[in-house]
Amino acid sequence: MSRVASAFVLVLFGQVAAAADLPPGALARLGDDRFRAGGAIEHLAISPDGKQFATTQSSGRATLILTVWDAVTGQPIRGQEINEELFKGFVWGHRGGFAIVIRAEPGAQHRPAKVFPDDFRVWEFTDPKAQAPSVLPAQRVGLTGFVGVEAERPKDGPEYTDFQICADATHIAAKRSDGAVHVFELKPTDTAAKLARIGGINLGAEGADNVRISAGGKTVVTFRELVNPNAREQTATAWDVATGKPMKPVRVPRTDRLVVTPDARSLVAFVAEPEAWGFDHYDLATGQRRQLTRWKYGPTRDSPPVDWGGFAFAPSGRELVITSERKTHVIDLMSGAERGRLEGHANRADAFDGSGFAVAMSADGTRIATADRDGLVRLWDAKTLRAANEAAGHRAPVEHVELSPDGRRLLTWAPDRTVRLWDVTTGKELRALIGTRGHDKPTFTPDGTAILYSTDERLIARDLQTGLEIPLPGGMKELAPRTAVFAPDGKAVLTWFVSNPDVNEKSCEVWTWPTGKKLASWNSGSAEFAPGFSSDGSLMFDRPTSPNRWDAKTGKELPPAWEDDRTVTVIASLRPHPRWLIHDTEDASHVIEAGTGKPVSRFQLPANFGQTEPVLSPTGSQFAALLSQAEQVSEDLLRSLAVGEFVLLSLRTGDAVRLCETGRGVRRELRGHRGEVRVLGFTPDGSKLLTAGGDHTVLVWDMRLQSVALPDDLKNETDAAKLWGMLATDNAKNAYLAMARLAREPDAAVKLAKMKLKPAAKGGHETDATKLADARAIELLESLESEGARAFLKELAAGDASAFRTREAKRALERNKR
Repeated sequence: MSRVASAFVLVLFGQVAAAADLPPGALARLGDDRFRAGGAIEHLAISPDGKQFATTQSSGRATLILTVWDAVTGQPIRGQEINEELFKGFVWGHRGGFAIVIRAEPGAQHRPAKVFPDDFRVWEFTDPKAQAPSVLPAQRVGLTGFVGVEAERPKDGPEYTDFQICADATHIAAKRSDGAVHVFELKPTDTAAKLARIGGINLGAEGADNVRISAGGKTVVTFRELVNPNAREQTATAWDVATGKPMKPVRVPRTDRLVVTPDARSLVAFVAEPEAWGFDHYDLATGQRRQLTRWKYGPTRDSPPVDWGGFAFAPSGRELVITSERKTHVIDLMSGAERGRLEGHANRADAFDGSGFAVAMSADGTRIATADRDGLVRLWDAKTLRAANEAAGHRAPVEHVELSPDGRRLLTWAPDRTVRLWDVTTGKELRALIGTRGHDKPTFTPDGTAILYSTDERLIARDLQTGLEIPLPGGMKELAPRTAVFAPDGKAVLTWFVSNPDVNEKSCEVWTWPTGKKLASWNSGSAEFAPGFSSDGSLMFDRPTSPNRWDAKTGKELPPAWEDDRTVTVIASLRPHPRWLIHDTEDASHVIEAGTGKPVSRFQLPANFGQTEPVLSPTGSQFAALLSQAEQVSEDLLRSLAVGEFVLLSLRTGDAVRLCETGRGVRRELRGHRGEVRVLGFTPDGSKLLTAGGDHTVLVWDMRLQSVALPDDLKNETDAAKLWGMLATDNAKNAYLAMARLAREPDAAVKLAKMKLKPAAKGGHETDATKLADARAIELLESLESEGARAFLKELAAGDASAFRTREAKRALERNKR
């Protein structure tokens, strides 16, 4: 084989492998979903050899997802849903990985489940063959919320309220409501009655506020707050598990993190001083205090960080890995010095909220794992403190996107303070710009060659080809941080910033572009910071849902766009123009323009559609409605919309987007994200849909009928009558597959449609079944985009004006013009 041929084969193989990584129906993934759990990680463990790790994060349905990951590839190996109320922690040591779960039993038919708070089970989650705990139904609050387990519970008797698991995975300390602490041998079991009880401690009626256990399970440390509620101290008592005898209580600082060393002879406590903060070491036998490390407050901080977050000890007990906001410190407990710092997570603007993250160390002491509220996991070499895995792409979920003027590139923004530019076709990252500020969203310049965004100091422009900063023109030079949006014709730019946070007032200014001459300015109070231009650029609004507006050239306030007290919903879009709204009335939902209130006639929507956070295709052919994770809600909505015209919906349910047909059910599911999925919008031609997930990535989906994956039996189906019969069936999924099969044969599809459909005659009999078949057939013809299909649509549009078939054909032709 020649060198040229070899190179061709290698390139082709690379392209196939990349495509194979995409979920079915997706054209590209923008970003990297490796090492991303899809939600805030609450518990973290790493295998003794560092080759795997485990996480738990909330599903949003009163359950946790416990996932085991490959530490090399960063991809999940397996996952299990667990009731959040029943889960009490896990550990991963040399003897395996064990999770503690309150024992519960599913109810028999038509009977509620049962929970036994006085018992628990130990599940070996690292054993693929081990039976996982049953997931009990959660109680629903309203339409979207969930709370605890819906089950019967004993009314009397002591209950287990807290569990502490040894770091070496040998023992469990279980605290009960009657003041007793029982220490058991740790091994898989379906009930605590089968576990060997090593020892116990009777704490009496007062009990203890917190309990900790040594790594080997020989010592338990209890904590009790002082009677004085304002005291900054508490008492700590070490107990011998075998004898149940305590040592003398000592006073230690009252802290949110109770960092007891592996041998349970001392603890490390957070300390905040007037000019510095850090950690101190306390001997639990003598109460003697020894200062560890200190950090002075920097120029941007005048108070200490919040004492909250994860920590882990090296197996030797000589080093402590502990988080402080978005940083992880590695402290040598012998010298008291900081040995190093792990800073691989997002540098979020809201780091001051006390959001620490989880930390774990492998039992062999070779690997450290860190995980944050954004679901990102980082692995580190414990000796060198160097990252063992990269974190390409965004390190926080994507919150803003904008499509370039030519439609070929997409900019994404996340709270990790980065803007990233992507090729929409290939998914390749073209450029990353760091240092973006707060909630000021970036935007393309009118020619698409640069972007405007704010740093902490000012508004800047950067060339996308070189990455170099471009001086802003005229009076826009040295503008303080603010958000910007360009007029539709690109000849003006509107900027705004919050000028008075106490009264929620923002200042708006309009500048000529590219000369930078100020045209107008005004102040406005609004809770929603999204000013913009009308479609023709002549008007400006301070927020799309408000009727208040101004002249774009003079800044003069104009009469409101509407006088009535209407409720409107903003339609998500990949571009700043046009800004459309949905105005709900008793009879229907209408699409109107922000700033003018003018109707956009090409959309036909059922009533109350605006209550579902909608996304509309600019062509008017497809509609997306975002709902909660509750599938029952989705089905209820489908039934409620089964009136009037037939439209396509896209319903978000958990980690999937479901393409649905009103009144008929699910056509297709788009699955490929981890965590909650948000629909970002359609491309201008409606052929692609962009979604963002909790995995920090954006997926580009092909929405054309021709792209729908077909089962093998349907790929080879040539019976036209059978396919048409499927198209007209009540089963939405089968009908959609039949439409997709016919779309692959455009000429044959048009010929078949002519055999089955004729222009509607006056007084023709119409039923829901015939309307459904007509709607699908016309949707099929519209998707073909051929001369023959358009010609036949014109014939159908010439039928009786009152007929459903005629109206649908006219709308399809109108959409095809755009």
